[in-house]
Amino acid sequence: MKNSRILLVLLALFGLSALTINAAQLATAKVLSVTGTVNTYNADGTESPLAVGAILAQGDSVVTTALSETLLVFSNGSELTIEENTSITLAELAQEAFSGNKSYEQLQADPSKSQALLELNYGKVSGHVKKLRSGSEFYIETPLGTAAIRGTTFKVELRYNAERGEFMLFIYNYDGKVDIMSRYAGVFKYGRSNIGDKGYDSNGTNDRSEPIPPAHIIVIRLSRDDPHFHDIIHLIKNFPPFVSPPLTPEPPIYNPDPEDQDTAIASPNT
Repeated sequence: MKNSRILLVLLALFGLSALTINAAQLATAKVLSVTGTVNTYNADGTESPLAVGAILAQGDSVVTTALSETLLVFSNGSELTIEENTSITLAELAQEAFSGNKSYEQLQADPSKSQALLELNYGKVSGHVKKLRSGSEFYIETPLGTAAIRGTTFKVELRYNAERGEFMLFIYNYDGKVDIMSRYAGVFKYGRSNIGDKGYDSNGTNDRSEPIPPAHIIVIRLSRDDPHFHDIIHLIKNFPPFVSPPLTPEPPIYNPDPEDQDTAIASPNT
């Protein structure tokens, strides 16, 4: 899913043109812990191991491998755990200047208006978005939908189920306010397990938005048989290296034996 519409909303709400260079630089994330093998990629594609204390900025990506994870804290005090086998990009970050001498991890609430748009390419993230100011936004975007997190502990997971042949987005709202923005048909109904399950409507033209109740889970599914699957899911970006993406087989080419005088059959591709 393209983030242009969400980015326009962020720009309108935040008034980025009024930011000073110093204020823009405040919008960063600090690495609090690293377990296993975790790499970061900056905007020009340079790769380096992620280290505790590193400062990540807009455009940086983080990739974890098996049995690895990292904990980040953002300039608005929000915390994010990037779990194993995950790729996420800090697509848009902005924070108004604020006073005080507290470190990021000491903040208990958003110290000034802030905006964050994170792109979850694959894998799982969990965290705690602290109390946000009016006008602040914290989005986690995926090809199947976006979690608009208003203040809560949460988890967002994007994975491919090879057995079922479908991509699946899970959004968990544990105890606060989270909205789902996605293309789906009908109304979410929750069973005793508090799970609402919908298929992604690839023919839809606009996202729909709905609050996820506390202690509830939303699931959005997209089958690889959907005719728009490859337009929505980018095989290189949205599949981890250890998962083989579904391939669309080419039609067979029939090559008649020239010695067989009875096989004057043209190729199906002609």
